[in-house]
Amino acid sequence: MEKIKKIFESIKLKWLRETSLTILLIAIIVAVFIGINIGLSKLNITDIDLTEEKLYSLTDTSKEQIAKIPENEKIEIYLFGYIENSSVGDLIKQYMKINENITMEATTVTDRRDLASKYEIEENSNTILILSGDKHKIIGEYDLYTYDYNTGKTIDMTEQRITNGIVSVSSIGTTTKIYALTGHEEYSINTHMTGLKTYLEVENYEVKNLDLLVEEKVPEDCEAIVIASPNKDFMELEANKIKDYINKGGNILWLNDYLETEVEMPNIQSILDLYGTTANRNGIILEQDPSKMITQSPDIILPNISATELTADLTSEGIVMLLGAGNLKFAEDTKLEELGVTKTEILKTSEKAFYRKDLSISTMSATDNDELGEQTVGAVLEKKINDETTSKLVIYANNSFVTDAPIIVQTSQISAINFYNNKDIVLNTIAYLAEIEDQITIRKNIDVVYYTATETQNNIVMTIIFGVPILIVIIGIVVWQLRRRKK
Repeated sequence: MEKIKKIFESIKLKWLRETSLTILLIAIIVAVFIGINIGLSKLNITDIDLTEEKLYSLTDTSKEQIAKIPENEKIEIYLFGYIENSSVGDLIKQYMKINENITMEATTVTDRRDLASKYEIEENSNTILILSGDKHKIIGEYDLYTYDYNTGKTIDMTEQRITNGIVSVSSIGTTTKIYALTGHEEYSINTHMTGLKTYLEVENYEVKNLDLLVEEKVPEDCEAIVIASPNKDFMELEANKIKDYINKGGNILWLNDYLETEVEMPNIQSILDLYGTTANRNGIILEQDPSKMITQSPDIILPNISATELTADLTSEGIVMLLGAGNLKFAEDTKLEELGVTKTEILKTSEKAFYRKDLSISTMSATDNDELGEQTVGAVLEKKINDETTSKLVIYANNSFVTDAPIIVQTSQISAINFYNNKDIVLNTIAYLAEIEDQITIRKNIDVVYYTATETQNNIVMTIIFGVPILIVIIGIVVWQLRRRKK
């Protein structure tokens, strides 16, 4: 009995010893694993980017721009809705390595109510906020990608947006001044187009009103004038000041809404005559193509968009919505050539649309009094002043589409400028007129390749995924049994 007891004690001690060693070994492995991860985390080693377009690596252009920012400038980047180890967060860490004064914080609207409220960041949105002093830049989730209509590819603009955002809030960035004309019962940038003003300020534009009866001339720092549906004619003095501005290479965004009462505006027309165009505002366009209107409302139209510099960055939707648009007319090609004007039509209706002056007609079908056919509602006109100077006019036969006009959609209310690509096309237009381009252009194609395996290939993959682990387990059990029997 004593002998059996000693045997059991011996087995017990051996089992305890081997178990303790096993637990100790596991603990050591876990500790080493944790230590390695903590060490690597502190080292912040950059992931290896194996993508062909180097989607997750900074280009030399970005590195050069960020290196130019003075070391005493603090730049804070807040990631709302992103985690720190997301692809966006990993990319920003590369900026932080180049400039130690760039910091990043992954947060939420709940945790940073102060910033979310001040910069109007919405709940559950993925937003990048870049701050430096009193300057800020907001980059939305949909700003990180665009669509190339020519190649059919999605373009990654994450690095371009972030690099230009950092540069724009730093001392090496620039502020562009835009002036909105006043004094003719126009839409006010401070009352009717506050959304547009906010978006411009986010893009680091400075927006000011311009009264040409007060100012001696258009200010020298004016990069573009916004003329938003004047309801009365300019005085000759004002028109002459604008013509002087044009002859110096000045640029204009001209927006027009319907006029209930037709008003003669010879001084305004004398300016438009310099570009060989006329904006008809005594009627509206009605669509007859159901695919080119909203909710069976023929006066709310979706014009066709031409591929131009202004429309290249629109999202894959590629839709602009106009509300009660007029139409544009142009001089003959020989006259435009004589004026030194190059015309590019960017927004046009379908061929089923028509322009109606008599709005007392209730039928939604074209009558003999209507102008049936394709209508131009947006155009770019470039006027050559001399060999060194060119003036640009972008004119839309609508203004409401970029205003704060409320539109009811089911139970919610949305401003007109926030529909589809309305905001994008007007911001692109102003950037084009002000000759503001991103200081760097970094666009990376995202090619998605879909691979369909054959049945044989699929069986091989399934075997590797499931069969090999099961085989290893079986071999382990067999080896364990054999060793046990030898003992």
